Amino acid sequence: MNHRLAQLRSPVSLLTCCALLCAALAGVLAFSGKANAATELGKFTLTPASGKIADDPMATSVTTTAGCPDPANTTGVLKVYKPTDANVQTNLAQSVEKVPVGTAPFTLGLKSMNGAAKKSLEQALRAWIPAGTPLDGTYTVGLGCTGGTASPVFLAKISVTGDTWTLLQQQATSLTLSAASGVAVGGDLKLTATVSPAAAAGSVEFKSGGTSVGTAEVTGGKAELTVKAPAIGGPHQYTGVFTPSDPDGFSTAEGSATANIGYLVTAKDADGKTLGAKPTLAIGQSVKITVQGFTPGATVKVAQSPTSSTTFPDATVNAEGKVVDYAYTVPDQSISGDTSLNFDESGSNSRVAQFLFVSTDEADPDPTDPADLEVTDEDGNPLDENPNLEPGQTVNITAHGYTKDAAVKVTLADSEDTFKDAKANAEGTVDKYEFTVPKKIGDGDHLLSLAEDKEDGNSVDFAFSTGDVPGESPEPSPSDSAGNSDGGTDTGGAAGGDTGGDTGGSGTGSGSMASTGAQVGAIGLTALALLCAGSALVLHMRRKGLLTFGGDTPQHH
Repeated sequence: MNHRLAQLRSPVSLLTCCALLCAALAGVLAFSGKANAATELGKFTLTPASGKIADDPMATSVTTTAGCPDPANTTGVLKVYKPTDANVQTNLAQSVEKVPVGTAPFTLGLKSMNGAAKKSLEQALRAWIPAGTPLDGTYTVGLGCTGGTASPVFLAKISVTGDTWTLLQQQATSLTLSAASGVAVGGDLKLTATVSPAAAAGSVEFKSGGTSVGTAEVTGGKAELTVKAPAIGGPHQYTGVFTPSDPDGFSTAEGSATANIGYLVTAKDADGKTLGAKPTLAIGQSVKITVQGFTPGATVKVAQSPTSSTTFPDATVNAEGKVVDYAYTVPDQSISGDTSLNFDESGSNSRVAQFLFVSTDEADPDPTDPADLEVTDEDGNPLDENPNLEPGQTVNITAHGYTKDAAVKVTLADSEDTFKDAKANAEGTVDKYEFTVPKKIGDGDHLLSLAEDKEDGNSVDFAFSTGDVPGESPEPSPSDSAGNSDGGTDTGGAAGGDTGGDTGGSGTGSGSMASTGAQVGAIGLTALALLCAGSALVLHMRRKGLLTFGGDTPQHH
């Protein structure tokens, strides 16, 4: 009787061979992973923290950050890992005492290894690095709870320079966060994180209410980021989280700060003129006040300080977060001097906008003078309203009522001449803008506009004439352009930003040992699946008589 094996090209043979190969490979990896994989328990330090690479033992004692798992009470082993392969290691020293049982950190004395295993750090490294090649570099050392490559370990790093080794110990890092003050809703808010020590390299992630608003690199101990201020005024919490580039050298850190975001407050007199910062108002004088920075739909309580017996109606916030044209008349009982009209949304004094002014019981000596515009000649002499100017003459214009640091466009009506832009200062004032009357300008009335370069921004007009113009010059139009009920400068409220920060805690960086568990599992499952498939196919084909082995008689149905 002939005994024949199934041909190699048959599906059964191919499946069987693949399954056996995968199973063998899984077994090899499983055993190698079991031999080399180790659980990292934490960090350790050496005493002394530096020494000669030829010393044996290299240190006299070791202190861990945690305890060893059961079973302990065995000899601990200090080892160094091959730089290019963490699964290769050489023992450097052993503990004098037994490793204690428990989870608490411990300290052990160290002594040289016994017999042929005795090696200095230099000898261990020379087994991997040829003679003549400098040993300078960073190396990983471990303290095993027991002997063997699979023993749970504590890890540390050392730096070798010449014939000296030094323990690389993680430095505690702190972070202090500060926020710029005087920033109004929707403005540019600068956040500054100061990291100590300044040598700590890395990045800082800035957060608001747990949401990331951006990341900046640390340069010279500082990381800065400018973000858009919230649309709602009052205190807002920001956090900075430092992540070191070298987690073995520096810890993480965190700090926080409160930014008090100011409100945008503007006011217009009865003629629609925009008032400047902290205007003087006479008793009985009426103004309309617009405040931006409240929660849409909220109700705002209004009160005067110093207090007055007058009761003021609540204000209603529109969908854009504004109180628009709130009508206010200075009460008869008002005390002369600094006064504020407070718009309180929260009732806790934490979210209050203020319209600041000076109250007086004297009438405005010249109520026709526009409060937001002053014009002088080159010698500083004030000019009358609607002055007559000569072509080529230069005047200095001061205009009020703009947003802090706003860009202001300057245009001359019915003229193709272009003029340099102006810029408002921190008080919202364009101070002494030099305007030169074009030399080729026709006789007549003219209107120069200084308009804030944004939607709903403040605008101030300067009316003048040139040549021999009969009759009166036209009155300047209201300084507010259409839709300008809310432009202007931040004049108070919670505009003052408190700065400060909480220093963050520290953490430790760590790396884990190589593990082959995932590879073993995947290949093992593949092998099992192929074996099952091959077995099922063999049974099926034998029953159908399509496959015979030695001694079998084909069956035909």
